[in-house]
Parts: sequence; C-alpha cells; structure tokens
Amino acid sequence: MSKPLATPLYLFFAFPLLISLACNMPLIANTGNSSPTGTNSPQPIPNITIQFTSTPEQPTITSSSTTTSIPPTDTPTATNTVIPPTATETQPATPCNRAQFVSDVNYPDGSDVFISANFTKTWRLKNTGSCSWTSGYRIIFESGDRMSAPNETVLTSGSIPPGANADISVDLTAPSTVGNYRGYFRLRSPDNVVFGINGDANDAFWVDVNTIQYKILIPHIPIYTLPTATPTLKFIKPPFALTLKPFFP
Repeated sequence: MSKPLATPLYLFFAFPLLISLACNMPLIANTGNSSPTGTNSPQPIPNITIQFTSTPEQPTITSSSTTTSIPPTDTPTATNTVIPPTATETQPATPCNRAQFVSDVNYPDGSDVFISANFTKTWRLKNTGSCSWTSGYRIIFESGDRMSAPNETVLTSGSIPPGANADISVDLTAPSTVGNYRGYFRLRSPDNVVFGINGDANDAFWVDVNTIQYKILIPHIPIYTLPTATPTLKFIKPPFALTLKPFFP
C-alpha cells in the first residue's frame, strides 16, 4: 500500500488570500465580442433601457370637518281648498194678512131662521198673519145671498195681534121666503188688500141658514105619579115637533 502524499502547509494560507484578492479586484466590462473572422474591432455599446413600472398611489383626502347628511323633508304645498257654503234654509216671511177659520160662534150651517127676521152672525177667526188687526180692517160681503148684509163692516174696535182669535160679526136679515140661503164674506186690510182663510188666504167664510115661517112646539106635559111617600112632578117631552105654515087661498 502506497502512502498518501502530504499537503504542503503553505497552501492552507494561500487559498484564503487568493479569495480575498479576487473580491477586491475591479470588474472590467466586456466591451465586445470576438469577431467570427478573428478581427478585433470596437463594437458599439448597446443602449440598455431600464423601465420602471410603478402604480401611482391614489391620494387619500381626509377632511377634518364632518358633514352630516340631512334627509330632504317634504315641503307642504299650499292647496286652496274650496269650502262649499253651508246651505241655510231661509224660512219664507209670513204674509201680513192671513186668517184661519176656528168655529161658528152661533148659527152653524143649516140653522133655522124665521123669514124676514133680523139676526147677527158671528164667526171665530184666528189671525195667522204677521200684522195686527185693527179698526182699519173690514168684513166685506163677497158673493152669494146677501141677506141685507152691508158692503163692509168694521172687523174690531180694538187690536187683534198675530196668533190671537177674534170673534167677528155681521148684522143680517133673513129673506122673506122659505128656503136655504148662503152668503160668502172675506176680509180687507187698511191698504185695500182683500184676503180670506186657509193656507193661501183666498177662501171665503160663509153663513148658511134655512128660513121658516112658523114653528109650533108641543110643550112638556106635566103628569103626576102616585108616590109611596112624597109626591113628585115629572114632565114627559114629546118625541116630535110640529111646524105649521099659514094657508092662503
């Protein structure tokens, strides 16, 4: 077996020195390449363009003031609302001259009156107008059987206010012949407005009588009864009346 060769000691010191010198030596740029033809001619230095690509940062705007967003509010729009007028019922004015029949104070329709006899007919009327009846108001004969009635008669000597009743009268004379008679009357105001009774104040009121000549009544006949203790007097009324008319040949 052969013995390995010993490494000289100086090599351990020379190797690190060479490495240090190699690191400190300046680099020599390669200025050209060997021509293929073997001729060493200077070659142009190529332009080396180094492009840097950078992304610009977007600037961040920081505001020190804080703006509060106020939501829009609905602005009320003025609207002209037309309010219809309230219908007001206007009561018609009450006419000045109106009357209403209340009753016959005497001589109701169909009453018997002797021929050619004087009598006074009285009616009860109500003043339904807006004016008071005074002495300027008149009862006027309108149509039918006059029975000697005057053309006009003073209605009252006082004052009859609206809503009050009045008894008004006319002096009459029965016709001279037997029969049924009716006369119509109305009223007249001081300003010559003629009016009557009922709703339209145009109806007349009237007197209606039957004229007769004689009327014989059989009087009550007294009779006596035999009482047990005290005598009493009673009368018997006949159920009929006998009317006789004079006979003229």
